[in-house]
Amino acid sequence: MASEKSRASYAAWYARNKEKAREQKRVVMKKLRDENPEKYNSQSRKAKIREKLKLFLMYGNVCQICGFSDMRALSLDHVKDNGNEERRQLGERGVYRRAKSEYRPDEYQILCMNCQFIKRSVNSVHINLNDEWQQQHGKS
Repeated sequence: MASEKSRASYAAWYARNKEKAREQKRVVMKKLRDENPEKYNSQSRKAKIREKLKLFLMYGNVCQICGFSDMRALSLDHVKDNGNEERRQLGERGVYRRAKSEYRPDEYQILCMNCQFIKRSVNSVHINLNDEWQQQHGKS
């Protein structure tokens, strides 16, 4: 019973002092990272891999365009080409959290890096692809 009471008390304090608590955590974590950077870099790499694997479980583990399946070259793509805007609002990890929070195939897909760059150049107004390439790939 005491632990439930202390949890509720902490939750109430945290709700009132969210910014102060976050700043305290930032300071402590910066100090810990500075004292032992390899430990925290390793943890960060492992966390990113876990996030990526969860995304692959949700959105598929092959490129949605070409079927390429080497996970080293696959990444989350914004279907609506609004990735920069979303990263500015949520941060990189925030984008992953949002994509994992609910399956959103109308907003996200898995693409290989080749297909992402091709998609970017096809959708970009300042890069002109030659007609021959477009005809070879069924684009007109």
